[in-house]
Amino acid sequence: MKTGWVGMMFDNPALGRRVGVVILIRRGVELQVQKVFQDTEGRYLFLKGTLEGAELVLGMVYGPHVWDASFTARIRRVVQSFGTMPVLIGGDFNAVMDPKLDRSRAGVGWGSGDRSLPSFCNACGLLDVWRSLHPGECNYSHLLRAHTTLSRIDYLLASPELFSRIITCSIAPIQVSDHAWVEFGLQVGCSRLGRGPWRFPRDLLEDSKYEAFIKQHWQWYSQVNRAHLNSPILYWEAAKVVLRGATIAYSAHKRKARDAQILHLERLVKLQRGHLARTPDVETKTKYLTMQAELNTLIHQRQVKSHRYYQLQLFRRE
Repeated sequence: MKTGWVGMMFDNPALGRRVGVVILIRRGVELQVQKVFQDTEGRYLFLKGTLEGAELVLGMVYGPHVWDASFTARIRRVVQSFGTMPVLIGGDFNAVMDPKLDRSRAGVGWGSGDRSLPSFCNACGLLDVWRSLHPGECNYSHLLRAHTTLSRIDYLLASPELFSRIITCSIAPIQVSDHAWVEFGLQVGCSRLGRGPWRFPRDLLEDSKYEAFIKQHWQWYSQVNRAHLNSPILYWEAAKVVLRGATIAYSAHKRKARDAQILHLERLVKLQRGHLARTPDVETKTKYLTMQAELNTLIHQRQVKSHRYYQLQLFRRE
């Protein structure tokens, strides 16, 4: 495969068969591979090494259409052989985690290979990245055109310790192929790949609306993931990602609302200023000063937040 952005390619094709897996590494990404693990059927490929200076195992899996217990056992043994190294696996597993959430047709129960996928994740200590960030949501990555059935059979599975560095995860629309790609952002290694570790916005500590907002999300998360309380580490690592995502969304909404209000007030202040020039009475002046004070408060809040941000950037550089 030759294209401008690919710096390294690792593949495991199966001769004479319509299967195979590949891992592409973008140019400029520092990857040092210590060992490659693959089978002879083109079903899986694992790279053990360092990515931007951080130890990591990258894997790609293409599960069989008909459930094969020996296949699940083989990849489980490979993953467990990595010990405590963080693992990130992507691929088409041809199975679902939960038939109720991951299939569009109502009444469809567990398939032949469905039960093996949750068992594999539990045995290897892996979490479904998209589901952890979108609990209770229905979205699909595969379209079976013959029966117009949608399912989520393409997954990104990750070790819990990677969740503190996961930024986002989404499923793209199904377009040319019968599959949609699943993409996510991960901060690894040194800070030049991203903005560094996420930090909680201090201004939210004094926001009573945020307190009610995050309590509501915590209650929702606790109810949806009640079945996982027996695994406190997985439960808490996934919770941190969900709550962080909710906090980022709240902050973004708050910032957009504030910026929109500033623009609105700027227009009103300009109009009121013209009205005051034409009618310089006490009522018009009071209204103008009230609008101007409200506008000044919002601009001050925005500048304080920007000042804190640049202070943090200078602190990191020093």
